[in-house]
Amino acid sequence: MIIAFLLFLFLILVFLLRYNFFRPPRKGILVLLYHRIDDKPTRTDLDKFSISLKTFEKQVKRLKKKGYLPAHPGNIDDIIKNKLYLKQRYVMFTFDDGYKDNLQAALVLNKYGYKGLFFISTAHIGKELDNVPMLDFDDLKHLCKMGMYLGSHSHRHLNLLKMDLDEAKSEISKSLEILSQYQRIEDFAYPFGGYSDEIVNLINSLGFKRAYIIGQKIYDPEVHSKLKIPRAIVRKDLDDIDFYLIITRGRARF
Repeated sequence: MIIAFLLFLFLILVFLLRYNFFRPPRKGILVLLYHRIDDKPTRTDLDKFSISLKTFEKQVKRLKKKGYLPAHPGNIDDIIKNKLYLKQRYVMFTFDDGYKDNLQAALVLNKYGYKGLFFISTAHIGKELDNVPMLDFDDLKHLCKMGMYLGSHSHRHLNLLKMDLDEAKSEISKSLEILSQYQRIEDFAYPFGGYSDEIVNLINSLGFKRAYIIGQKIYDPEVHSKLKIPRAIVRKDLDDIDFYLIITRGRARF
């Protein structure tokens, strides 16, 4: 009897260590970070962040069923100004790098009444990255026609912290110049999530209204800067409990 009780306590401890239930649910705007929406192996680190189209649609459908409203660059200022996120649940879908399979994700988002924000590394447009085809210039036009939003992910997708400010400015400005042919670009995602005070100031000086990090938190506009908006990254190894904790707390594990 004692052994069974101790085993039960051990299993409870393992469960609590595996999942993040001790954190209370958070108010704010859920900002999700996706990469590739295709789980075919590439034999690169990208595989950890690649999910199937079926899994992606399951997650979108789940958020729709739970009443999450769309947040995107076209309405987020109003959501923040009027503190609508305190009354309703909002979700923003973001995608980094610009993989060609993101087009299928855009179709799913349209199906459920959502919009996506696609951060493009412009040097890779129409080429390959991590052995995966990237969006080409016609694809970017198509995304815009679908009502999606484009954002800058720099030009060559290099770590901005490993270059001087002049080079960083050149990388970002080049990307901004290319993408501005399609839309007014107001959003930036730091490559590899890397930023510093100098880089944040640079982003601000170039006219971006918002910039995004990898924060594994729910975005609280009263706490987080618009130039350091935290996103919850969606990984391949997430199960249903993980995803529930991400959408309610921003992270599933310690």
